[in-house]
Amino acid sequence: MSAELESRPHVVLWGFAKPPNAPSSSGFCQKLEAFLKFSGISYEVGETVPMKAPKGKVPFADITHDGKTVTISDSHFIIRYLIENGLIKDPDTVAVLTPAQKGESRAWQAYVEELLYSAIVRDRWYIDENYAVTAEQLFGGMAWPMRPMISWFIRRKVMKSIWNTGMGRHSQEEAQSLQKEAFEALEARMLGHLYFHDSEQPTCIDLIVYAFLADTLATNANPYWTDMVLKNHTLLAFTKRMTTLLFPEYEPLLRRIEEADVLN
Repeated sequence: MSAELESRPHVVLWGFAKPPNAPSSSGFCQKLEAFLKFSGISYEVGETVPMKAPKGKVPFADITHDGKTVTISDSHFIIRYLIENGLIKDPDTVAVLTPAQKGESRAWQAYVEELLYSAIVRDRWYIDENYAVTAEQLFGGMAWPMRPMISWFIRRKVMKSIWNTGMGRHSQEEAQSLQKEAFEALEARMLGHLYFHDSEQPTCIDLIVYAFLADTLATNANPYWTDMVLKNHTLLAFTKRMTTLLFPEYEPLLRRIEEADVLN
């Protein structure tokens, strides 16, 4: 390997195991990978479990640049580190967003990540039939007897976390009503737009919204949310556009979108 290639910044994204032709089962891992892919930085995906992560959750990243390797946790802070150290360009700066537009993006980010995705994840882990799908995706490749032990431990930990944040204290009907409100708000905001801020290319909020849409559409573990999105042309078209741009190898996801388009 040449000295030039060895000196290039490189990121190892540590997260749950994922197939090469499908999104991660973690929306936050998928969000980070979307930023990495969009930026063009050299990266690879490594497999791990939350108990091995510095903050007890994935993703975290080993970032090699300028002769050193640093480990950063949390998708938001990983992205900020990459931007602030000049390793990737800030999509919002490239798009020349105004402070007001950046503020709107940050508010939507919090809405999607902290409320909507929390309600969707509640469905995955609290509803037994949904959890059966989640467990197969996350732990299906593990050998017996590690699989049931790890599965039980992580489910217990995730359910406790969801309870502590407040989402687990809601009834199923209440949590799904929050999903419906977010779906209607997102559909209304994206209606008639190629990208969130009518920029010529995606900005940060586009990458974030896309990552969570791709994550949720690539699984059968959150049917309430998925059924709404699969019937909506606006969100399907956006997801297809972004998948084609960033991850054309996600052929099963693209097929699912195309099949839903035919039915609609």
